[in-house]
Amino acid sequence: MEIKHCVNHPDRHAIGVCVITKKPICPECSTKYEGVNYSREGLEELKRRRAQKTRSGIWSRAANLAMVAQAPLSFYLLYLCYLYTFNAFTGLAK
Repeated sequence: MEIKHCVNHPDRHAIGVCVITKKPICPECSTKYEGVNYSREGLEELKRRRAQKTRSGIWSRAANLAMVAQAPLSFYLLYLCYLYTFNAFTGLAK
């Protein structure tokens, strides 16, 4: 098995691989976050992904709230259409 060297410090042995960038990193370049090794670039990418996920999560919650808020109005309008149709048919029967 070949010993890998740090991508930033070629003279140092790598202790792990960044889970995001997949590059070998030494202890100085490694940051353990939630039990996983990350490089500086990997942590920045993780932060960017989580920020993007949060932004998209806000819009999906807003869309869900809008649908829930409009549902009673939609059902009420459907009920009024039902009443109008019922009255129209019962009026024709007379």
